[in-house]
Amino acid sequence: MPLHILICPLNWGLGHASRIIPMVYSFLDAGYRVTIGASGKPLIMLKQEFGGKVDYVGFPGVTVRYSGGSSMVLAIARQLPALIMNLWREKRLTKKYSQTLKPDVIISDNRYGVRTKGVFSVFMGHQLEIQLPTGWRWMAGIVNSVNRWLLKKFDLCLVPDFEEEPGLAGSLSHRVKLTNIQYIGPLSRFERVLKKDLKVPFELLPDNFLLILLSGPEPQRTLLENLLIEQLEHKTCVWLRGLPGESYAPHQKGNHWFFDHADTETIAWLIRNSRLVISRSGYSTIMDLSVFGKRAVFIPTPGQTEQEYLARHLESRGYISALSQNELQRLPQCIEQAMQLQGLVVNRMHAAKPFTLPEYFNSWVKNWP
Repeated sequence: MPLHILICPLNWGLGHASRIIPMVYSFLDAGYRVTIGASGKPLIMLKQEFGGKVDYVGFPGVTVRYSGGSSMVLAIARQLPALIMNLWREKRLTKKYSQTLKPDVIISDNRYGVRTKGVFSVFMGHQLEIQLPTGWRWMAGIVNSVNRWLLKKFDLCLVPDFEEEPGLAGSLSHRVKLTNIQYIGPLSRFERVLKKDLKVPFELLPDNFLLILLSGPEPQRTLLENLLIEQLEHKTCVWLRGLPGESYAPHQKGNHWFFDHADTETIAWLIRNSRLVISRSGYSTIMDLSVFGKRAVFIPTPGQTEQEYLARHLESRGYISALSQNELQRLPQCIEQAMQLQGLVVNRMHAAKPFTLPEYFNSWVKNWP
């Protein structure tokens, strides 16, 4: 009888939903039954991707608001009671679904409460070590001890990065050593369409354009959009606004074309045919761009220490150009600099083994107590 997988991505932006797409396809290819637990925009996106190929259940989470300034730690600290309460709710909901749906495997993408006794429970995430801002690093030992304690509670911890250091995530995914870790290589939904002859999705799209990928929680998504519109007024640009809804059709304003959202093949065509990508330095975006070996300018979300670290790490290795949100007057120079760099060619520098997670699961579950 085929395995039944319940998989639940975090609902902070679309990145976590995006990176479970190749996992879900690999399970479907293996004949597994898949149920996705999600809510909000991630659920809309995943329903658009898979339609009736999988089952869906509601799995709400906290709607996290990022700071409008740079004090992300304080913004998260104010929401900490709600986050702790949500952890408890996740555990209750997971237990309920384990009894009603009877999954063989539960996969949590960065949701620490999505596990339950009696079911093989898997955590997926690249951030084994949590980065804190300079003024808060005295708490790093405590925070990372709690993080390791939570990760150890899962039967398995999947890390979407290369096992060979530094990989894409550097020390975030390599400094912590746990006995339940399995590196599975970067995950991107675009791996499946790379060999396709992608057609121009819409006749009116421009040539030689910059692609702007917007993502992440508000208000920072909208803040960056407004700032970039001002900075790129005289450039030819295509925008993916990260706002999934009913329509994929773009609308044009001057020399700018705006998609609220798009299907996987359209996004793949846009990335492949763009001169350069401007985006946040979220890890899912980095994995996606590395598939294409793309040149990029990264603008980390202010105060989001993980994104700030990833941008510095990849810039220091000569892959991309990066600047902070309050330095956008330097964007033209950063674009020119990025055009001279090699781009995110990390996939070409590693001998990554094929993604065969279903085979791993068959053996893990079979030998699980």
